[in-house]
Amino acid sequence: MAYKNKKYHRIQPLTAFTIIVAAALAVFLIGLGISRLSGAQNTTVILSDGEEIKFTGLFDKDGKPISGTLYYANGVSAEIDVNKGTVTYSDGTVYEGALDADYRRTGKGKITWQNGDSYEGDFLSDKLTGYGVFKFADGDVYEGELLGGDKHGRGKYTSIDGSIYDGEFKNNRFHGKGKLTTPDGGVYEGEFLNGVKSGTGSYKYSNGDFYEGQFKGDLRHGEGKYIWANGETYTGQFAKGNMNGYGTYTWPTGRASYTGYFENGKIVVVEP
Repeated sequence: MAYKNKKYHRIQPLTAFTIIVAAALAVFLIGLGISRLSGAQNTTVILSDGEEIKFTGLFDKDGKPISGTLYYANGVSAEIDVNKGTVTYSDGTVYEGALDADYRRTGKGKITWQNGDSYEGDFLSDKLTGYGVFKFADGDVYEGELLGGDKHGRGKYTSIDGSIYDGEFKNNRFHGKGKLTTPDGGVYEGEFLNGVKSGTGSYKYSNGDFYEGQFKGDLRHGEGKYIWANGETYTGQFAKGNMNGYGTYTWPTGRASYTGYFENGKIVVVEP
């Protein structure tokens, strides 16, 4: 039987190159499809202050993070879960709330520290800024305005010892106008400067005494009037908490009032 010789066609160089390119493209597209399907990616965000935040985890089809790990420049890391709205930091701190595009706490949220302190309210670029409630582990509570984590603006601080301050704050201190109720029931209303009574105000003491006038460094200082619970009064100058300078002292018993000089709370007798 006669067999016909089979003819084998050589692949032309151009055709071979085309096939190789097509195969490589197919492998790339398959790999890309798998990557998109899994959503696993890495990204680095550089903030305006130069700090870097690295993220490794899952993204959705729009490129938004779903879950994964954040790595901060200071060595702290955090596990985030966007669906649950939680960020759990490596030091035990837990945040529940909104994040911005740079993975920073921004908007409404709640953060609980490992020591038991917690804050719920407004955040801006990872800072406690806006209005919120800060609960300390020892029982103290602050409700009001904050700036960069500091009590700043209008707020109310309630201490476990019974004292309550309701007024203005600056850099975590009583500053401006406010009302302070002390544990023993005394009430001061007036001006504060860097955490102490300074300026004009009034103080109703728990024993029934009352003072209205000027303060400096938490003490009666300047012009003022002091009324004792028994009816005696002094109107005049004060220094470092005492009657000091020129003033008038009266008694409720009908005794003649005294007008003259005082020093360290006592009448100065001037010899004729």
